Amino acid sequence: MNPIRIQRIVVVVCLGLFDLMARTAQAGDTTEKPIKQLNEASDLIHWPEGFSPKQTDAFVHNQIFINAPAKVIWSNLVNAKDWPAWYSNSADVQITNSDEGRLGPTSQFSWKTLGFPVSSRVNEFVPNTRLGWFGDGTGIHAYHTWLIIEKSNGCEVVTEETQNGPSAVAFNLDQPRAMYDAHDWWLASLKVRSEQAAGKH
Repeated sequence: MNPIRIQRIVVVVCLGLFDLMARTAQAGDTTEKPIKQLNEASDLIHWPEGFSPKQTDAFVHNQIFINAPAKVIWSNLVNAKDWPAWYSNSADVQITNSDEGRLGPTSQFSWKTLGFPVSSRVNEFVPNTRLGWFGDGTGIHAYHTWLIIEKSNGCEVVTEETQNGPSAVAFNLDQPRAMYDAHDWWLASLKVRSEQAAGKH
């Protein structure tokens, strides 16, 4: 075969391989991920290493104003054994190192949320102000945090969650509003319960 023709064939094959590699790399870079509204992330949240909204596969922010003292809101949050009585997306809450059914600075607990079994451990515990825990399930590693900001006539309550892992990606792509809606319901229920306890209703 003519050497020039062989050269041309080699060049064409190489160009084809480069094109295939480029398209493969591009496809890898565009793997579909859940949409994250990073502009909603609060600058006041304390994130553990690897769990900030920019670092994770999924993120959601919710907040609400509650016309009740911080201590009342806090009591409802840390009394985890009572969650299923007023927040329907929680079930089977078991706290392994508490005799009172309350979360503490080193608490570990198992529960179900949105039907998924989760093993959690408290990471941040500042009474009446901050509560955060890790949550691990099959193919998912999450961090859920709460911030209570006292105002003159009540409290602004912020809750945010980040998630990593293949199950987090799949779930949030399949049901992109599920986590937001669940937390919205949790906050709305917390508002009603706390305001009733504070005598506002």
